[in-house]
Parts: sequence; C-alpha cells; structure tokens
Amino acid sequence: MWEQALPLKTQPARKLKTASCKPKVQDKVTIPQSWNLNDAQRSFIELMLDNNK
Repeated sequence: MWEQALPLKTQPARKLKTASCKPKVQDKVTIPQSWNLNDAQRSFIELMLDNNK
C-alpha cells in the first residue's frame, strides 16, 4: 500500500529519429513452374504480391 503513495517519476520523452534511408526497390517476384500450382493457387499468390505494393 505504501508503494501507491509514492509520487510517480516522469519518464523523459524519447526523441524520434527521422528516417534517413529509402526502402529498397523490390524486384519482380516470379512463381517457379516447378511448384506445380493450379490457376487458383497461382492467382492467389499473385494477388497477395500485388497487395503488398
């Protein structure tokens, strides 16, 4: 109980660093034919890759 009566120490505010680096340009991802995917599987993967852009 006595711990609750102690005054809380304020934490110093952290300075946020500004981003100075640029993201890398990603290469076009190709799905290898060796995966033997059907059209639905291939379309789903391509859709997920397109959504990340």
